[in-house]
Amino acid sequence: MANETEVKALEDKFYSQEFFLSYSGLNKLMYSPRLFYNHYILQEREEKVESYLIEGKVIHCLLLENDSFNDQFIVTPSKLPSDNTRIAVDKVFQLYQNFVPVTNEDGSVGILSPYLDDLTTEVLSALVEMNLHQSLKTDQQRLDKIITEETKSYFEFLMEKGNKTLVDPETYERCKASVEILRNNKAVSELMSLVKSDFELHEVYNEHYIETKKELLPFGLKGIMDNIVVDYQNKIIYINDLKTSSKSISDFRESIEYYNYGLQAAIYKRLAINKFAMEDFYKVVFNFVVIDKYQQVGIFEVSNNTMIQWQEKLDDALKQAEWHYDNRNYSIPYEFKDGKVVL
Repeated sequence: MANETEVKALEDKFYSQEFFLSYSGLNKLMYSPRLFYNHYILQEREEKVESYLIEGKVIHCLLLENDSFNDQFIVTPSKLPSDNTRIAVDKVFQLYQNFVPVTNEDGSVGILSPYLDDLTTEVLSALVEMNLHQSLKTDQQRLDKIITEETKSYFEFLMEKGNKTLVDPETYERCKASVEILRNNKAVSELMSLVKSDFELHEVYNEHYIETKKELLPFGLKGIMDNIVVDYQNKIIYINDLKTSSKSISDFRESIEYYNYGLQAAIYKRLAINKFAMEDFYKVVFNFVVIDKYQQVGIFEVSNNTMIQWQEKLDDALKQAEWHYDNRNYSIPYEFKDGKVVL
């Protein structure tokens, strides 16, 4: 927990830089200004990513930017060491990562071997810390319990993993199946232009980052859009947002309300118009492309009337965000800024 001096320094740093507000940031601010403050200003961020979010990210990557999969993810071995053995090897890996090279008397630099069977001292240290296999009579017997072909392969995997997100084989295969279903869905494939012809007068942008500079607001807006198709011939911009759902697609309307997806759609429309429709008037069509846990696929097109309502909600949310930002007040939701709410 940061002390008062550190908090002040973090606040000053945040406000000294240009800030771009995303849908996730705005949604967090609407839900709990304190969570926003901790995440964006104090930089206290959760490292754990929920499994359903990982699955969604994998599907996005495989469908829209497959070439980058190996840069972002790594599939875990199909067979992993048993629980205690795996924990012991994880501890050895931590010791390896935290080891500080030492300079020997002859000037050489002492480093650790990147192979598990060379790290016997570290293995024994981990076993003592865990009180594991301590009933065995010799260190060699303890080492034989831990250093096997299976654990050596697992240690090599940890070396290769780096900062990549772990994906278990079952999740990976399930995601590949979902991507195949999406690709084979004619309506989705045509809408997202997954198979593009050189003769079509349109341009496709996948996982495309857009930001707008601050104008009337003290901050800008930003977003990474899954799929944008700009139809130059008919002057239409299609914004297609891919969603994975743990429920049936029949219940997706409830998810829109629960997760405030309307804010996301309104922000994305504003960003797209800012970038692609500066000179000519283009119609903007927003779609949610949804695949559920049963691998059912549905397309939800947002009507003009609904988008107008969402844009009005976005304007109201941005006014609230502006108040929090200008007053540096993240202690309480905007509706309580006067101390009470009349029911």
